[in-house]
Amino acid sequence: MPVNSDRWLPYGLAAWIKESWKIPHERAVTPFQMLNKKVSDTRLALLTTGGMYLKGVQEPFDILRESEEPTWGDPTYRVIPRDVHLQDIGVAHHHYNPEDAEGDMNILLPIHRFIELEAQNRIGSLASNHYSVMGYQGHPGPNWAQWIERTGPMILAQMKSEGVDGVLLTPA
Repeated sequence: MPVNSDRWLPYGLAAWIKESWKIPHERAVTPFQMLNKKVSDTRLALLTTGGMYLKGVQEPFDILRESEEPTWGDPTYRVIPRDVHLQDIGVAHHHYNPEDAEGDMNILLPIHRFIELEAQNRIGSLASNHYSVMGYQGHPGPNWAQWIERTGPMILAQMKSEGVDGVLLTPA
């Protein structure tokens, strides 16, 4: 079932995105798969566009290049394990103030809140790994090729290997 991904946006913003980004019609809708089980039986993963990474373990997102090329956005991703601690999280993103997220990573990647839901049997389980990307991908017109051909399929393959049934997307 296709979902009109701009349905809930203000009219002016939706029109600006469609016109400015020239999104091809076949990509203007988001595929939607109905969940065929109860949420209490579902394995979930989290995906944030907040540019989070593991300090001292993973490279931060490339905000230096973005500073030099404002229409470019880092199309890579970082894997964040469920047992992560607040002090292990860094944020690399120019398009929002990361201060609150650095103070409580659960604002953008609510792993600890979902662990609580898992303990209360409100969700079936929380996956071992979660994902962070840099949500800003440039303007005008990002180059979606790496996302379509590499980043998206790699994240999806990892989620499938963990038996993930659903994903909560938390935009920055």
